[in-house]
Amino acid sequence: MLNFIKFFQGYLLVTVTGYSPERFLNLCSKMNIVLWELKPIDGGYRFFISKKALDMTDGALEKTGTEIHVIRKYGIPFLIQKYRKHFCFLAGIGCALFLLIFMSQFIWKVEIDGNSYYSSQMLLKGLREEGIGYGSWKKSIDCKELQTLLRKKYEDITWVSAKIEGTRLYLEIQERIRGANSEEASDRSADQATNLIASHDGVVVSVTTRQGTPQVLAGDTVSKGDILVSGAVDIQNDSGEVESRNYVASDADVIISTTLPYTDSFSSVYEEKILTGKKKHDWILEFHTWFLDLMPRKNAENYLQVKTVVPVVIGSDFYLPFQIVKKEYLEYEQRTREYSEDEIQAVVEEHLDQYYKKLIENGISISENSVIIERSGDNVLVSGTLKAEVYQQEYQEISLEEMQEGMLLNGTDTTDDGDSR
Repeated sequence: MLNFIKFFQGYLLVTVTGYSPERFLNLCSKMNIVLWELKPIDGGYRFFISKKALDMTDGALEKTGTEIHVIRKYGIPFLIQKYRKHFCFLAGIGCALFLLIFMSQFIWKVEIDGNSYYSSQMLLKGLREEGIGYGSWKKSIDCKELQTLLRKKYEDITWVSAKIEGTRLYLEIQERIRGANSEEASDRSADQATNLIASHDGVVVSVTTRQGTPQVLAGDTVSKGDILVSGAVDIQNDSGEVESRNYVASDADVIISTTLPYTDSFSSVYEEKILTGKKKHDWILEFHTWFLDLMPRKNAENYLQVKTVVPVVIGSDFYLPFQIVKKEYLEYEQRTREYSEDEIQAVVEEHLDQYYKKLIENGISISENSVIIERSGDNVLVSGTLKAEVYQQEYQEISLEEMQEGMLLNGTDTTDDGDSR
């Protein structure tokens, strides 16, 4: 944006030489005249100065006995002066300036930083629903109101910073740290009594209880459906006898070591694309949803496509409402190949890694695998077991009848049906 202002006002590359160029620089500093890219030369200095500032240096030049020599001129005023007799050219410059000034009043780029749980696409869609985004009038956007809006609209966003720079809206956000069991905990009412139950057969690795009564210890063997942490909490009297029982939503971290089955299959034959070295190029001008294909290509089915998007921006923040897309087509030949034994092993490991990532998202980590690779014709069959540690996340609601029965101990009625004395 600053470079655009300099170009609009006009600036010059000059040298100052003479009796006391250093004193000239000091006088410019006192007069708040901005010089940039100052470099020493024989007998003086070279620097850039704006056209307006140059007109203010006459007194300083006379006092210091120095002279300024113009090396080169830059900017709109000098272009107008150079081409003042070419009316069409000047009219074109005028129209271009008008369009630039007009487009500078809108937002053409929205950048979001700091988000992880909420995707950029989700946040951009939410902004569009509020009338904020590509093509929005800058003066219609109140950054403080936008910050409040995002915090209200997305409950896991705890902090937002919004600012407009040039034609870019920049959003920096911070999200609440989400625990492994946060979604499940939010789905359960705080008043709902539940037991934490085993989702797999296995051996308990560790138990950390925050709320409820643990029913198992590390090293215990459990079956699927067994209660790990009960929502029933016994209340004892001074004699150590259980006189009543409360029911809560169990809250605990329990990890079970178990064995999971694993199967996979894929073809040992595949189509390999070999580049021939021939290339084609295509340039596209995109304006939001509209585009102009400058060099349309046909019959490109035997080409790999590499797409490069180049935004049109002046400086670092003055984005324009269009971008240039370069498409490169790389010709290839397709050949049928068969995986070698080493390649088959690599594919099996890649598939296992992808499967591990999905399990991790569900609170399951794999410590060992024992798989067998077999070939049947063109098919590769993989089967075996995975040793896993599973974070328990299954809950069982405690029925009202069970709670009423548990609250009647030693002849004491703690339900709402009677008066406890």
